[in-house]
Amino acid sequence: MTAPAAAPLLDGQLIGITYHAIAAVRDRMLADSGLTFHRSVALRAVAEGLDRAGATERLTATLKIEEPEASALLDEITAAGLFDGAVTERGAALQQDFTDAVTALAGRLYGDLPDTDREAAARALAHVTARANAELAAR
Repeated sequence: MTAPAAAPLLDGQLIGITYHAIAAVRDRMLADSGLTFHRSVALRAVAEGLDRAGATERLTATLKIEEPEASALLDEITAAGLFDGAVTERGAALQQDFTDAVTALAGRLYGDLPDTDREAAARALAHVTARANAELAAR
């Protein structure tokens, strides 16, 4: 009789594989809206009430992009009629639809996992994120 396989340890490969699986689902959800992931993050920032400067700061921090790229994303959602200094009615509706879809997806992906497992994973990922941000800051 063979011993049961040990659970995998959290590492970059496992995080990457998980990220890409979830990103593929997310990108298919976004496809019908005409949004890319980066544009959806920009739309969320303005839907949360951030002005252009605040949204630019959020985008550079969360997406790890430079200010010109963040500004270009805001220009793109402006050209699409989703932002005009504030989120437009169309932008708010699109953001709400995507938020609702993501909430439903999260329930399907994480809903039956024990809270203790989710809390442990969140703590581990928060530590890894902080360390990666420190590495970026040191370079």
